[in-house]
Amino acid sequence: MVKKWAIYSVFISILLIVAVFFLFRNSPENSDFNLNISSNNEIPENLEQIEASDYRSKPSGADNRGSNPEALGCSGNGNVNFTFSPRNLEDIGLIEPTGLMIGNHVTPIDHGYFYPKVWKQEPELSDLTDVFAPADGIITQIQRMPSYFSTKNPDFEDYRLVIHHTCTFYTIYIHLYKLSPKIKEKIDELSPSQNIYPKIEVKAGELIGRAFAFDFSVHDDEKTLSGFLVPEHYSREPWKIHTVDMFEPFIEPIKSRLLEKNIRSSEPYGGKIDYDLEGKLIGNWFVENTNGYMGVKQPDYWGTHASFSPDALDSGHFIISLGDFNGEAIQFGAKGNSPKPEEVSISSGIVKYELVDFEYKVGNTGDYWNRTSLAKSLIAENKHEVKGVISVQVLSGNKMKMEIFPGKLESDVSGFTSNARIYER
Repeated sequence: MVKKWAIYSVFISILLIVAVFFLFRNSPENSDFNLNISSNNEIPENLEQIEASDYRSKPSGADNRGSNPEALGCSGNGNVNFTFSPRNLEDIGLIEPTGLMIGNHVTPIDHGYFYPKVWKQEPELSDLTDVFAPADGIITQIQRMPSYFSTKNPDFEDYRLVIHHTCTFYTIYIHLYKLSPKIKEKIDELSPSQNIYPKIEVKAGELIGRAFAFDFSVHDDEKTLSGFLVPEHYSREPWKIHTVDMFEPFIEPIKSRLLEKNIRSSEPYGGKIDYDLEGKLIGNWFVENTNGYMGVKQPDYWGTHASFSPDALDSGHFIISLGDFNGEAIQFGAKGNSPKPEEVSISSGIVKYELVDFEYKVGNTGDYWNRTSLAKSLIAENKHEVKGVISVQVLSGNKMKMEIFPGKLESDVSGFTSNARIYER
């Protein structure tokens, strides 16, 4: 009897060992598929993988100091001067600064935009122009943009690219439709959402790709923006809290020439993205317990966002930016452009805003801006038709209560209903 139980015990132990082996071998943490990295561009040691479902996710440490950024191939700290424009000056139609709020970009955007001289809804390969590195550096990350960003043109590949100029100072490009031959020959073909860390050295003024309109931003990990009251809520995009003025690093006369193309007419000319003030309505908000900027739904993470921030193109005008207005992310002006969000506090109680559309007029002509041509001194004009109402109340502890009433007028709304939601910074 004892021998029989001993045999059973050994047999059961062997089965358990085999089961654990196969479970571990096939677990998600050990799946080559989940790594989504080509064989000759493996993830550097001590870096976490990027979530392949979203181009904004990234390894902790790829753009943050303190997480072994040297593993990406960079060296040194501190900022550098930019000695070359990201696009030939004669190819730039206009530059939009950081801080815009447009569609799904519900909170102020951390990158600017370089537009071509002639706008087309469906550009061709011949409409692309060269894009360059602004200073010496190392290309530390290349990502093929997810398929939901795909253009109709099969010739466009669409990449996001990070250049570390030092281990704490870097630029990010998005929507490069072609990579330079040098870069292309050093990497394998990338599938949508795939990321690699290629450690490709580039020099100032070196061609890195071709684009139509593209995103450009500058980040300095030695500087942290003070206008995000809870920086941890931006862990989805950790570079965001280190965004700096994208014009400032450029030497003259390049800086002045770029500013001539910039449509923001007030300081800071590169824009601003952080507006939170303790105990005030102004700034960014996220529905409570929805992971801050991360949100809860992918890729539509912005559905739980809201922002009450100054207009990047007319600082006297403020925008109410909502991630979910009848299922749509949209931006409004407030009828009467008041009360200003920085004036709304806990003592204000419940405040109601009537939501209206707005357009921009060109300051020196009074004509409406077409949004694709260079213009200066833009003035926001709120329309008269009310599209809905929101009720807001600033609470203690960096909390805010808000309810959205599409299609209602202020006189239709008395306060809150059970549909009101609590937001946090």
